[in-house]
Amino acid sequence: MISLKQHRIASDVPGSFVWDSGTLWTRPTSRIRVRDETVDGFRQVTAGLTIDEKFLTEYSDGDLSIPGLRRLAREIRQELQDGSGVVWLQDCPGTEFTVPQLKFFYLAIGTAMGQTMGNYGRLYDVRDSGGSYRTERIPVSQTRAATGFHTDSSARHTMPDIVALLCLQPAESGGESLVVSSATIHEELRRTNKPLLNCLYREFIRDIVTPGTRKTRDALLANRFPVFSQGLYSPKLSFRYMRYWIERGHQEAKMDLTQTDRDALDVLDDLLASPEFAVRFKLKAGDHLWVNNHIVAHNRTEYEEAPEQPRHFVRMWIST
Repeated sequence: MISLKQHRIASDVPGSFVWDSGTLWTRPTSRIRVRDETVDGFRQVTAGLTIDEKFLTEYSDGDLSIPGLRRLAREIRQELQDGSGVVWLQDCPGTEFTVPQLKFFYLAIGTAMGQTMGNYGRLYDVRDSGGSYRTERIPVSQTRAATGFHTDSSARHTMPDIVALLCLQPAESGGESLVVSSATIHEELRRTNKPLLNCLYREFIRDIVTPGTRKTRDALLANRFPVFSQGLYSPKLSFRYMRYWIERGHQEAKMDLTQTDRDALDVLDDLLASPEFAVRFKLKAGDHLWVNNHIVAHNRTEYEEAPEQPRHFVRMWIST
């Protein structure tokens, strides 16, 4: 029987990471508008440029000089790493630019911030495949279901630092985005239930679904890490969570979660979903959402789509 290690509770949490539903958008750096000069410069740079899959696959930071883009990338990265951990980028004209242009603008910002990760492909299309993640080995993102609050990647050694979403076509109804600060939840638990918080610093086994990791029993048992940690993935607080993959991991490993574990996860889920802490909004075509995957949990509500205009987002994982 393997031993599930207990980690120490973080001594402190950066104050900038602590926000709630009433304070996130009061920070001007969490909601950024693309400057006209950057839009104009991008229009000029891409005029006559062939942007196909080969171009998007091979593009590297600096291949083209886009006025204002590096400054924009710096602003986003600073807010993600030292501010709230969330940026909603607005006013990139979704109706003026073509889909390839919108993808390139998004990719150019991402490559200016770090290294894109290719586990699901550099730019991963988030669309409904008609399946169910509960009956098939597919990501929740390929369904219309609500995802539940989570961070991306269930693999111990695969940890995107930044997760981004580009909206190309919003859903006809539903499909709102939600974000919550895990630092806020952490401090709420420190204040109200420290024994439960301590439980979330114990290792949990996660089912292996992230591409690039071969699933064997030994690999499954080794794929264990706490929900909250400090120093394991980041010098600051780090949060890694999706309840379904924890339950599946323990089920497949034949190591049942204890009642204390389940109680801790129940309380955590309730806090993450609380309107007091979770921020709900809807991206429009051309908008981006950028989140610090160590500190911000995200979610999506269930949605319906028009057959002639299916919901279409593009996800990017970035390592800094």
